[in-house]
Amino acid sequence: MKDFMNWFPSFGKQGEGNPSNSPFGNGFPNQMMDMFKMNEFVQKQMEEALSPNPFMQQPAAKEKEKVPYKVIELVNEVVVTITVPLEVAVEELRLTVGNGKLFVDGVGQERLAIALPAQTSRRNIHAQYHEGIVEVRLPKRHSDEKEIFLRY
Repeated sequence: MKDFMNWFPSFGKQGEGNPSNSPFGNGFPNQMMDMFKMNEFVQKQMEEALSPNPFMQQPAAKEKEKVPYKVIELVNEVVVTITVPLEVAVEELRLTVGNGKLFVDGVGQERLAIALPAQTSRRNIHAQYHEGIVEVRLPKRHSDEKEIFLRY
């Protein structure tokens, strides 16, 4: 902890502290540059800490199985577009909806579960396939809330 505190000079006193141990370089020309260097250092440390460990990643075969998709929430509906690999037969695809998710079977080894941003109706759902892209349109469920008037 003491080494960490030596990285930072006291405010208003330039050149004090232990700049040789500082990750921000030797000397401090001004307080604003110190903040920029400090920000860069913290960002770099956070990226390193949060980046996935290459030894913990899944095999490359699993990476190829990921199917790209987009979910767009409109005023009255949710639109999901799924890019299907060319080697997948359209007849093999199975789409189901439930529990706030759209499930896609037939693209890869595992079932693809796509979270929907809003509650959707089970009626009037439309799906179409065109040139390797499946587009699913799910109408939003209208709220069944009703205001209760209070007598007084």
